[in-house]
Amino acid sequence: MTKHIALLGGTFDPIHIGHLRMAIELRLAGFDEVRLIPNNVPPHREQPKASAEHRLAMVQLACEHLTQQSINGEALTGIVADDIELKRDQPSYSVATLELLRQQLPKDTALSWVIGDDAWDSLHKWHRIEAFLPLANLVIINRGHENQFSVDTLQGQWLKQHATELDNLLECTNGKLIRLNWRLLDVSATYLRSLLAQGQGAQLLTPDVVLKYIAEYQLYKFD
Repeated sequence: MTKHIALLGGTFDPIHIGHLRMAIELRLAGFDEVRLIPNNVPPHREQPKASAEHRLAMVQLACEHLTQQSINGEALTGIVADDIELKRDQPSYSVATLELLRQQLPKDTALSWVIGDDAWDSLHKWHRIEAFLPLANLVIINRGHENQFSVDTLQGQWLKQHATELDNLLECTNGKLIRLNWRLLDVSATYLRSLLAQGQGAQLLTPDVVLKYIAEYQLYKFD
């Protein structure tokens, strides 16, 4: 196995400290690299307010900001932006993205798709979900609740057949899942956009370099 990459998709409209905190925790948990993947056309959410170009630029700026930070004396590297979904003028289905990554990366690269508990609850509605685990592992971040699923549900079946511990998942290229109970920052892009639209301060909710970019291009009705 060459490396283990954690994949965190989202609209990042805009990227905020909650996204970055999760990426940092994933690196600290043992993933070699964390890729932040802005959606092009999110299939289960309303369309982003900012353009794909702006959202990618903000993610890139935030990742560059992290490289200037350190934890326990070590630089925060290995958190990067990936524009793979923005290059395709199609709905941003996870399986399609994973198939494309599998074509691009060495065969022994381990991939883990990271989702929140809300996406986990609706897993049975995902496009071509049966093709998912042959392509990647699944990491579920429980942020406040942990629903129980009966064995006749897709989630219940996956938990019974594929659930493992973090150390084991890190050694697997695909086919495993884990649920992590992490208390992460309760920040939303919706809340951040509302502050910006009202001209209120949003310092500490996203890096200053991102706020500067938002102001420069007058995104989210920034005044």
